[in-house]
Amino acid sequence: MTAGVLIGRVGALAVALGVGLGYAAPIALADADDSTSSSPRQSSAGSRDARTGASGSANRSQRGSKSRAAAEAASPQARGSAAAAALDRDETISVPVKAPVEEAAGVHSSGPSRVAAVIAGPSRDIAGPSSDTASAAASMPVGTGTAAGAVPIANTPSAAAILSSPSAAAVGANPIADLIRTFIGDGTADNPNAGILFGNGYSYTAFDDTYCTAAAACNGGNGGLIGNGGNGFNGGAGGAAGWFGNGGGGGNAITAGGAGGNGGRGGILFGNGGDGGDGAAALGMASGGAGGRGGMAGMLVNLGSMRLPTSLYGNGGNGGAGGNSVMGTAGAGGSGGMAAIIGAGGTGGNGGDITGMGGGTAGNGGRGGMAGWLTGDGGDGGDGGNVNGVNGGTAGNGGNGAMGMLLFSPGGNGGDGGSFGEGVTVGSVTGGNGGNGGTGAWLFGGSGGAGGNGGAGLRMGNGGDGGRGGNGVGMTSGGAGGNGGEAGSMSAIGGAGGRGGVGGVMGNGGDGGAGGNSEFGSGGIGGDGGDSIFIGNAGNGGNAGEGVGPADGGNGGNATPIVGNGGNGGNGAGVGGCGGTGGMGGMLFSEMGTSGSPSCGGGMMGGGMHGMAASQP
Repeated sequence: MTAGVLIGRVGALAVALGVGLGYAAPIALADADDSTSSSPRQSSAGSRDARTGASGSANRSQRGSKSRAAAEAASPQARGSAAAAALDRDETISVPVKAPVEEAAGVHSSGPSRVAAVIAGPSRDIAGPSSDTASAAASMPVGTGTAAGAVPIANTPSAAAILSSPSAAAVGANPIADLIRTFIGDGTADNPNAGILFGNGYSYTAFDDTYCTAAAACNGGNGGLIGNGGNGFNGGAGGAAGWFGNGGGGGNAITAGGAGGNGGRGGILFGNGGDGGDGAAALGMASGGAGGRGGMAGMLVNLGSMRLPTSLYGNGGNGGAGGNSVMGTAGAGGSGGMAAIIGAGGTGGNGGDITGMGGGTAGNGGRGGMAGWLTGDGGDGGDGGNVNGVNGGTAGNGGNGAMGMLLFSPGGNGGDGGSFGEGVTVGSVTGGNGGNGGTGAWLFGGSGGAGGNGGAGLRMGNGGDGGRGGNGVGMTSGGAGGNGGEAGSMSAIGGAGGRGGVGGVMGNGGDGGAGGNSEFGSGGIGGDGGDSIFIGNAGNGGNAGEGVGPADGGNGGNATPIVGNGGNGGNGAGVGGCGGTGGMGGMLFSEMGTSGSPSCGGGMMGGGMHGMAASQP
């Protein structure tokens, strides 16, 4: 049988070797290309064959018989020389080749099969068969024997198809390099995760046509067992570290109003969490995007009802800032990440601002991240967003500080409330409230966090209230309350001072914060002092803010019934404002607190008996 394959100009040695191997090996080829012409030379060759007509077919049959005899008598060296001589002209070399399919199927033709190779001299392209070779191949009696199971030779892939197949492309890859990259190596744009053992995850910085597209939030790649996580992009999360390394930062949002990405987890045994990404600003009355959460250091494992971190050392990531808004609500700041067994919690992100024409509400600050279980500072809360729009608005509240943990671990401070900026030319602004401080260490070495200060108001806007101080735990003291914010220039009221935190088993109560001032209205009341519960002094009350109207000072805190002095009351302000009452002291070696001025009565011997009443929450 005969099969036709069109081959461009190739080297003389390659053709000779190919023809020699084709004669020696039992190979049967059939072309699967459906095209009828691929080059001018092939078309002319087909035209020459077409002009021969029926006599050409008979002549080819006769030449085929003579060629078989000549090919069988010729030596391999002669055949190779003949093939080399045909390189620079168009001709067909007929090579006798046995047909293994026919032999396997039990079908025997009258003579050996041929492989017809058309050598196109000037052409170097591999193309399909010409019309005469295609018709000849179609008329070949392949698999037409009488034996059962005869298999026709058809649909054999062309040379170009074989070379462009995935399996052929894989031959050019470096298997050793691929194996090494599986275990060691940094991430790339199309393979962002690092090697299993060593390497940093890939950080995306722009859109590309591989993994990070404009329609997606692009997450950073994960690090190896030893390696950092990559940074996210367009609100994507930061990649996680392996056992040792820092988590990747969350990506800042790009799309209007989009949320920032969360920070990546720090190493399971050692490393910091990644910072959260910032939220994107909004348009019109839409809300700004929230800031991303800071990544935690390590992972959490369940130990009964408790969840404990796996990482020995690492700080939590900071939260991302909230996105700004115009007339809507700005984005809230992201929460700080949790620390490892030893480490500080992350700081909460600041809330977004009000900009442009204004009239909206600024974002609140994020809460701080929890301190390390053994030791470390609790994370501070983020500050509330400011108002900087023409028509004013409402400022954001500060975030709460996080609690301390076992030893030498102070609670986080509350974030300050937002205020106003120079861009407010027409409207009023209400100041934001300060965040509450976090509780102190469970045993010793860390007081409760201070409350955040209230933000100042503008024109008709009131000042924000101060946050409460964090309570002490164990042998730690309570934190001080935050101060109230100053009122606007009209009849607005100043913000109240925050209450002081309660002392621990052996610790003092925190002092109350002072009230905010007001130019034409009433000042803010002072915050009450914190109590002590076993051994320790109570906190003093805060003074009232200055103003035209009355404002009372804060009451002093009550001391423990055993040992401890009561707190002093804060001073009142304005017309009719009263001083706070002093707190009750302990029974042993203790003093009662004195009342603030002006005194409006109450207490006994300058204070003390108000402690019998229920304390302010």
